Amino acid sequence: MLKLLKLMFPYIRPFWKEALFAIGLTFPLAAIKAYEAYLVKDIFDKGFAAGSSFADARNLALLLIALGMINYPLRYFHYFGLRQIVDKSTRSIRAKIYEKFQLLPTGYYSQQKQGTLISTIMSDTMVFSEAFKNSLEVVREPITAISLLGVAFYHDWQLTLIIFATAPLFIITFYYTGKRIRRYVGMAQRDTAEMTHIVSEALGGQKIIKAFGLNDYIIQRFEKAQDLLLSHRTKSNSAEEHSHPLVELIGSIAFAGVIIFAHQRISSGALTTGGFISFVAALAMFMDPVRRFSKANAKLNQAQAAATRIFALLDVKEEPQENLKELISFNDSIEFKNVTFSYGEGVVLKDFNLKIQKGEKVGLVGLSGSGKSTLISLLLRLYPVTQGEILIDGVNVNDYSLPSVRKVFGLVSQDIFLFNDSIRENLTTGDLHTNEEISHALDISYASEFVKDLPRGIETSIGDRGVRLSGGQSQRITIARAFLKDRDVLLFDEATSALDNESEKIVQAALERVASHKTVIAVAHRLSTLKDFNRIIVMKDGAKIEEGPHDFLLTQNGEYKKLFELSQRN
Repeated sequence: MLKLLKLMFPYIRPFWKEALFAIGLTFPLAAIKAYEAYLVKDIFDKGFAAGSSFADARNLALLLIALGMINYPLRYFHYFGLRQIVDKSTRSIRAKIYEKFQLLPTGYYSQQKQGTLISTIMSDTMVFSEAFKNSLEVVREPITAISLLGVAFYHDWQLTLIIFATAPLFIITFYYTGKRIRRYVGMAQRDTAEMTHIVSEALGGQKIIKAFGLNDYIIQRFEKAQDLLLSHRTKSNSAEEHSHPLVELIGSIAFAGVIIFAHQRISSGALTTGGFISFVAALAMFMDPVRRFSKANAKLNQAQAAATRIFALLDVKEEPQENLKELISFNDSIEFKNVTFSYGEGVVLKDFNLKIQKGEKVGLVGLSGSGKSTLISLLLRLYPVTQGEILIDGVNVNDYSLPSVRKVFGLVSQDIFLFNDSIRENLTTGDLHTNEEISHALDISYASEFVKDLPRGIETSIGDRGVRLSGGQSQRITIARAFLKDRDVLLFDEATSALDNESEKIVQAALERVASHKTVIAVAHRLSTLKDFNRIIVMKDGAKIEEGPHDFLLTQNGEYKKLFELSQRN
């Protein structure tokens, strides 16, 4: 538990006053519970005794009401405070994980399942944050139990020793059931992550699922994941539910011993009937904090399993965030110098060299797998260059801060990404732009014509990844967004490859208008879009095999001419 609290401390520390206040209320609440048990003796020995008066009964009744009135605000602020701390700490750790998502390298996401990450930030964080509440219960309930045992000890210390004799049985029960719970809950949480991933895939791939008639296959995958989750949940639930009745059984055994021994004590006159009833009440009330302790202990074991997953994620190495010098602007050239690169299996780029001057428009062409898109990824520093170097204005990009390097580039990709929000929000993405600037960007990208026909214009919500727009319309919005960002270098990565001929012509015209005064690096399969570029780099197997303007390369009767003729036939 101490290890768990140590992990939780940074997220609870901002709320230490509320936490301290809630902890402080534990003691008066325990004292009230103990005093209520103690009052049972007076109720029977004074309130119900043959010689008792109305005043005795009234005073006892008023005392019970007073205890209830004191207990009400104490209990409210204690439990409400705990819930607030849990919710606030959950918010803090979720924010930490979400921030971590933005700092993790691109390579990490290619090795992880989306559902696992979603489950970690949504499910595991809640289980983990509940650990503070449960850890406090692990402290509070023993205090309450000790207070009630104190009452019992006060009435008859010899009877109370019977309860202490059963303590080792409670400890053994909590240890072994906790161990089993922790094991199976960890498995169940991994199963939940897998199921979340399967649901995410099914929702994102509805077009393909329906097109290929994969409904039964998708359902079977989900059912298989559900069965595995149910199996591990059954085992964890079994372990948890074994612990509660086992605790009660041990308590019953102890209580049975008390009854037999108490009979002798009452017969000998060493214990009054009221004292015995108060003793029994204290024991009965004692079982409640023991049960709560058992439940809290089970929850803490669940939290430990969640904490393992959370902090394994938080310990993943991030993209470099060193406090390096800022790349203020792009002034001269971009150079790939002896760059060799691999994603892990097979070399993608081999000793690659290329220098691009500011204002140049350079096209990258070649068969799939030749390394074109990898060059774009390396420019954006989505992957680290370990062999060779990339220079911007003669300085290695690793010597600049990562955010400042990325602010030089504006990307328009074949992988169109739009937020489930309004067109305005997708264009501004948190930046401040006037309506005139937004209108100009839409005009430049040939998007105004369809945006004005939408029900709410630029305030229209476009659905997940722009699903309510056509492919060409979505791409024009991304072009408008790139224009608003006003970056020095534009990167076009197969920006028109997924569009029909009509949409391609419109998008290509928009790209040309946006890029008219910019440095451009464009990856393209449709070579006709590169005719007016200053240079075209032909790549094969990660190497540059031809270089020059469109017309020049056609005269060489080489790889470019083959690719061009093939594209013309297509």
